[in-house]
Amino acid sequence: MLRHEYDTMRQVEDTYWWYQVLHREVVKDVVSRCSPARPCRLLDAGCGTGGMLHTLREIRPDWQITGLDFSSAAVECCQQRGLPEIIRGSVDEMPFPNASFDIVVSLDVLYHRQVSQNRALSEAARVLKPGGLLILNLPAFDVLRGRHDVAVHGTRRYTVKEIRELLGPTGLKLETAFCWNAWLFLPLLVWRLLTRPLKPAREGETKSDLSTLPPKINALLTTIGRLDFMVCRLLRLPFGTSVYCVGRKV
Repeated sequence: MLRHEYDTMRQVEDTYWWYQVLHREVVKDVVSRCSPARPCRLLDAGCGTGGMLHTLREIRPDWQITGLDFSSAAVECCQQRGLPEIIRGSVDEMPFPNASFDIVVSLDVLYHRQVSQNRALSEAARVLKPGGLLILNLPAFDVLRGRHDVAVHGTRRYTVKEIRELLGPTGLKLETAFCWNAWLFLPLLVWRLLTRPLKPAREGETKSDLSTLPPKINALLTTIGRLDFMVCRLLRLPFGTSVYCVGRKV
């Protein structure tokens, strides 16, 4: 990502509605699928500025939680949070032994241009223990590509079918996969189609969609987002701005 995007992410991710919704759902899936009888080893592969790690650490301080990111800026932000187990490295070549983790979380990482999606998924499968979980979130549908993707160096978007095909050779069985943020799909599509013909800014000047929102608006969007996620998980709607999935190593 562009350097200024790490600064923006760090400023907003602990409160911004989209992160609030996603992090809460990841925590629910992680906690519900792990035995409370023993500590869990979890890797956030492509941890960014540490928001997901911070949330998990608050919920389950007894777990051994590790973050991995290739960006020195991201690692620095995580260290400033006081997160102890942060390693600089690539998700394409993870510096961990086989079967090291019970869970691997990777949120909006595979679509970055610096990442080899097939290699990263193979590495996630390798470092998972048998029966371990992979939780992915990814941007959906190429038609929604816009300046946000340019700012964060995103080069591809996904469908549920594509993720299923990618997981096939890895030995990971897809347990759950659905689109979410369905309520925002049409407005975002219209916005992308209207702004796409505009002359693009130079890459270094491009900014993502992230920004600080007024608290009441942010709270309203968080409520809408949580309701949307619940409905999308239940009904498996065929559209949304993101794809969320859970796979298990067999």
